[in-house]
Amino acid sequence: MKIINSGLGFAIASMLFMGISTFLYKRSTDALGATNTTFFYYLFSIVIATGVWIMFREKEPFSPTALIWPFIIAICLFLSVWFFNLSLLNLQVSAASTIRALFFIVTVALAVVFAKEQPGPLGMAGIGLAIIAVILIGIDQSKG
Repeated sequence: MKIINSGLGFAIASMLFMGISTFLYKRSTDALGATNTTFFYYLFSIVIATGVWIMFREKEPFSPTALIWPFIIAICLFLSVWFFNLSLLNLQVSAASTIRALFFIVTVALAVVFAKEQPGPLGMAGIGLAIIAVILIGIDQSKG
């Protein structure tokens, strides 16, 4: 599916919507509670995802055993969202989201170890600077 010819456009859109949703988690957790927010998030997501899937799904056949991947992803995303919502009971959203933003360290480590990706010197410098930036933002948020 080529709606946009660049993965960069999708990555930017993902970042924007993640930022908006992360901000709104705190409001929802305050209004509904952490577990209720997580449950209703996934309930509404299934309706939205079904509509998107009906309109844009890939038509190529796939092995039913390949469904293990979205199943594992669903478990990981559920736990990430639920634990994040639970953290908001005791942390400001800016502090909790800063800690959560360190997820890219796990992603890079997994990509290097299992997918044999090799970030170059500039990539490694960027990763290091991003880690420093996230830590500095977190320190600044903890003082507020």
